[in-house]
Amino acid sequence: KPFDPRELLARIKVVLRRTQSFPDRARLDEATTLRFAGWRLDTATRQLRSPAGLVISLGNSDYRVLRLLLQHPNRPLSRDFLLGHAFDKERAPFDRSIDVCISRLRQHLEDDPRAPRLIRTVRNEGYALTVEQVEQG
Repeated sequence: KPFDPRELLARIKVVLRRTQSFPDRARLDEATTLRFAGWRLDTATRQLRSPAGLVISLGNSDYRVLRLLLQHPNRPLSRDFLLGHAFDKERAPFDRSIDVCISRLRQHLEDDPRAPRLIRTVRNEGYALTVEQVEQG
């Protein structure tokens, strides 16, 4: 069946992005609970527990984006990286789905979502989860 070379190239890029390895990723992939800044993420139930004990059920996309940020703490992750790994899709020129996920996560995690301290926007780079440590357990 004939195919468009640009589509083939786009699919190859998505597969390559998914297979990139990071040293801490395997360790965090196996953890069932991740703790950061007083919060706890239960990876089995995809529930987030606040420092006050409030339980928040995350949607699939919000969970995947938060999980990626936790796997790479204090490192800016580009929108392209987040789209490729959380959604398995190429970035469209006006795709704002990552921004929407980040906004929802900030609503949950931040005291003041308009002045975020946990999920920072890094200009011209993407988003970074700024935490001292991510613990598994």
